Amino acid sequence: MTDSEIVELYKNKAEAVACKIVEYKTIEEAIPYIIKVVEEKAPCELLDDEDVEKGPLSPNGVPTRIQPVLAAPHCDEAFYKKFSEACEAKGYKCISKGLRNYLAGIDVGIASAVLGIAETGSCMVDTSKEDIRLSTMICEVSILVLKKSTIKPTLISVAEDLRSHIGASSASYTTFISGPSRTADIERVGAIGVHGSLEMHIILLEG
Repeated sequence: MTDSEIVELYKNKAEAVACKIVEYKTIEEAIPYIIKVVEEKAPCELLDDEDVEKGPLSPNGVPTRIQPVLAAPHCDEAFYKKFSEACEAKGYKCISKGLRNYLAGIDVGIASAVLGIAETGSCMVDTSKEDIRLSTMICEVSILVLKKSTIKPTLISVAEDLRSHIGASSASYTTFISGPSRTADIERVGAIGVHGSLEMHIILLEG
């Protein structure tokens, strides 16, 4: 397959597992899109009695967070400066570390993918650092940033990349993510968001 065919296959497979795909040349160009995602989502549900200003009860009967929280851990410094300024202009709270202090609820988490797998629409994410791990697990909306040039055709074709990425470390975490969290463990009824995000967006970048 050509590079463009691999990218098209990836987009089709990712959309098939309920991912929302958008394309930009740079991550900075995607900032308005990320802000729009927050504007359009329902208020974040608070999972415990965190000492923050609370909004009305959600349809599930739990308090909601008034001020949206966006997490962008370990991202490029230049991007984070522009992103945090955009959040501040909207009255949103933007954090880059200490996600453990916000376990009650985070609206949006942003993380970079090491590579993508076209045949499954999956992203491989280096989750060795706790904040990145939490950004893909505890946020209601997960946004993954993926460069088109890193998309591989099949799972088998990433074997060498996986070996070199993990290396000799015995404490490495690598996560393969395919769409928002879903399970059918509870009486074989499908449920979204039980073990992770309710919604997933993938930002495809050129280069």
